[in-house]
Amino acid sequence: MSHTLMPIRTLALLLCLLFSLLPARAAETSKADVLSFVLLSEPRLPEAKAFRVQVEKRLAGRLAITGMEADGRDVILLRVAGGTVMVGLIDAPLPKGQIDDLCAAAWYWRQACQATAGHRAHVAVSVLGTGLDKLDASLLLTDVVASLMDGNAIASYWGASLQSREAFLRQSTAINRDQPPAWLWINFRVSRDAERGLSVSTQGMEQFDLREIEAKDVNRPGLEVFVLLHGMAQYLISKGPVIQDGETIGDSPALGIRVHQGPSYWRDGVTVYRVTWPQASGAGAR
Repeated sequence: MSHTLMPIRTLALLLCLLFSLLPARAAETSKADVLSFVLLSEPRLPEAKAFRVQVEKRLAGRLAITGMEADGRDVILLRVAGGTVMVGLIDAPLPKGQIDDLCAAAWYWRQACQATAGHRAHVAVSVLGTGLDKLDASLLLTDVVASLMDGNAIASYWGASLQSREAFLRQSTAINRDQPPAWLWINFRVSRDAERGLSVSTQGMEQFDLREIEAKDVNRPGLEVFVLLHGMAQYLISKGPVIQDGETIGDSPALGIRVHQGPSYWRDGVTVYRVTWPQASGAGAR
């Protein structure tokens, strides 16, 4: 092992441990441009040179890797866009209880709690000091995380979003600034009341300096509501806070689906995008 690598390796491992021990919300506000975790069935990183080739293949010339350092087991550092992508192996599970709430609420992945309960190690993956904006940094991190999703990976834990290896790989193909993989970055909480209807709220939009999105008591098919709000999240992440108070969204203004900026239904003191559907006979959004 080279003597010049030792301080870098030590610092990288300390940072990885720090990120791993922080609660997700605190980690999001750290010095990392963006941060994610990969849950592993065994404490093993891919071979560094093969990993670099895979990342470069996914970047497809969008960004160039100008250097790499690796210690052979615990740390891989990639030099990209004037900064560093840090991949650090933590030979232990995430702190107990850290993802219990997320896996229980993962309506899209019924085996989430069972699958993640068996992870034996995890990888902290961060983009540091690149100067990229938050969207490009997140796209870069997505390509790096996808390159770690071999047979040893179980799931991605990104902010408040928990996704299986298969879902991450599927959603991370052909990504770009106009079509960001919002579901990999944003958690969509869903609940349904038999009488009132469907409610959806996002968590994670704030990492892009955007308001969270909420819809409450919507008497529409769940897939229709989710697709609309997911599309809205994608659009905002791509374009910025361009949706004005009272604007209509959806395929046609005649649908009457409107966005208002107002107090959150569930979070005290927080202003959100409240999406409302026209009042239906005997029901509707409130």
